[in-house]
Amino acid sequence: MKKKFICLIVIGTYLTFILSAPIALAISSEIAFEVDVKEIDEPIQPSESKEIPFKVKYKLELGALDKIFYLNRRIGRMITFGFFQLYFFKFIKQLPKANLSLSTDQPDWCQVNLNDDSVEFEYDNVFQEVTLKLILTLDENAPAFKKDEIIIKADYLGAGSIDAISNSTNISFMPAYVSNISVEAETNFTISPLKEIMIPINISNNGNGESKVSVIGFEKENWNITPEQENIIPKGETKEIMISITPPKKFDNESITLTFEPISTIENVDNSYRQGKSVDFSITFYNDGSLEDDDGDIDITSIIIIALVVIIILIIVFLLLRKKE
Repeated sequence: MKKKFICLIVIGTYLTFILSAPIALAISSEIAFEVDVKEIDEPIQPSESKEIPFKVKYKLELGALDKIFYLNRRIGRMITFGFFQLYFFKFIKQLPKANLSLSTDQPDWCQVNLNDDSVEFEYDNVFQEVTLKLILTLDENAPAFKKDEIIIKADYLGAGSIDAISNSTNISFMPAYVSNISVEAETNFTISPLKEIMIPINISNNGNGESKVSVIGFEKENWNITPEQENIIPKGETKEIMISITPPKKFDNESITLTFEPISTIENVDNSYRQGKSVDFSITFYNDGSLEDDDGDIDITSIIIIALVVIIILIIVFLLLRKKE
């Protein structure tokens, strides 16, 4: 009877320890990341997909002796993972896995996909790691040179005496500048020589950032062409600019090609990233012939004057010769 009583006390004490141990014991763990590129230096083109590899790591904060007890001994496994897991019995040898769920947070103008949103690890006191891939795709309207970041988060919900834990890492990036301007104007004008004409031209900015548009490549011998210089056009807007054109005295029907060259107004990036795609626009000018009519009148008058002068000279010569006779 006495032996049974002592045995019951021992069993009761053991069970009390086993059942209460997971409550009193708290085993911490650690999640870490290893990302090849923490910051993407070159701007990413909209609609372009970029693949970024990274590693997720997980371990328990246990010393070598603690690992032997809590993971390699039946009593320790019951304390670690809970009494009802039945790790006390010899036929239960397989430990559970540490499951981590992955998620991302990103701007609403890009899409982010992970090749796996959950990973599984062996429990150990040294880092176990899994390699994953993040695929980043920017929308067409991604704002030019707006620096932002993707947040990758890993969550472990805990098990038994192992506390829940979360960790995250950031990857910064920025979209490239896409100019995408369009030009609209009349393409044919009938003009008078030597008279200034103002040509209105509409420039639309259909790109993803504010643009400064310069007019270049309009050199034409004897033509005076002066465009507006400060042509800053916000994203999604259209601006009318004026170009002053004065033709020479004589010209035939002439076609002039204007080149519109956009550049981003954001200056804190390398100039090679700021240059947009230029657009050519041709305008044909027709001579209305007004100055040619004037020139004809001037020529006839000159001929008449010259003829009169010649006649007067001949009369004088004739009179002089006759006087001598």
